[in-house]
Amino acid sequence: MDFESKVLNFLKDMARKEEEIEYLIINMFKTELENNGVKLGKIKREYVIDDIGVLRIGYILPIMYYEEGEKIYLFLSKNYADYSSIEQILIREKILREKMKKDVFMFLVAYTIPKKYYDLATKMGIKVITENIIE
Repeated sequence: MDFESKVLNFLKDMARKEEEIEYLIINMFKTELENNGVKLGKIKREYVIDDIGVLRIGYILPIMYYEEGEKIYLFLSKNYADYSSIEQILIREKILREKMKKDVFMFLVAYTIPKKYYDLATKMGIKVITENIIE
């Protein structure tokens, strides 16, 4: 196997691991999410193309979400959430809201988040589900 093939295989394997970690973190908080009305079995992870120019036309983002009636439940799963996590979920929210013309309910699911980012996310309408809020 040549070097290019090895690199490609490595990247494919990392993408699969990333998805597994996202679902692992979601499942760690199963009870808290269900208590917030989330139906875990409906969550799907898809690649969505930015065709409205939020970031750049043609940019592809992995998004975890599900639709129910006129609502979309959006999830961002992180081991450690920070400012960039808030930015990521807001970008995904805008793309879904514009493309699907539905209300989007955002959930940032993180094992650990600093208090200043927890407070910021909450102020921005993001429901934060976490194990550890640190100073």
